[in-house]
Amino acid sequence: MGLLALLAVLSWQMRREWIWAHARTQAFLQTRLQPATVQPLAPLSKVEPLSPLAYAQMVMQNLFSKDRNSQVIIDPPAPVPEPVVPPFPVARGVMLWEGVPPTVVLSERPGGDQKGYHPGDTIGEWKIVSVDNRYLTLGWNGKEFKKRLDELLDKTNLVAEMPPPPAAPAAPAAAASTNLSNNAKTGPGIDMGNNTKGCIPGDSTPAGAVVNGMRKEVTATPFGAGCQWVPAK
Repeated sequence: MGLLALLAVLSWQMRREWIWAHARTQAFLQTRLQPATVQPLAPLSKVEPLSPLAYAQMVMQNLFSKDRNSQVIIDPPAPVPEPVVPPFPVARGVMLWEGVPPTVVLSERPGGDQKGYHPGDTIGEWKIVSVDNRYLTLGWNGKEFKKRLDELLDKTNLVAEMPPPPAAPAAPAAAASTNLSNNAKTGPGIDMGNNTKGCIPGDSTPAGAVVNGMRKEVTATPFGAGCQWVPAK
């Protein structure tokens, strides 16, 4: 009897739950939803017509387009090459006397004719700017070049003019040396300007000697003994 009573209670409980569930379902299905208000869509912006100018920048930067840049780029003019500095003149010596403009003996090329020059004179393409006992300043193409006199010396000629070393004592050699000494040219040499003349290499005339109205003077310079002929007074 107890078991039957329990089954009856359970059956009643299940039916009641079913009725509630059915009622909730019907109530949900019969509910009317209010439609939500939808805002109208904004109109699309007006599309501008295509213009070729709008794509000019893209075309110019397109490496695969032959006409990417219609502007012709002209190459800049080539720089003008600097003129080549001409060879420096060759120095043979310098003479500095009180009251007389400094004189430098130059030639345009090694072995060329020698001549005395003063500041302001020109030799070839060079202009003598200044000269002292150590430096010679030359001007060319608006520029100045300060050179040491020993850098401009004609060393080839200096070596050639150096006296040979003394030979072993022998009668024939002494005779030959005497003949060479007798054949050496003496007297005033090239005109140095300011009534002065240079000395001839190998001239054995003693200092103070007068030849053709010119007196020989020998002084010490940084390059050795300096020699010149001045008017005899």
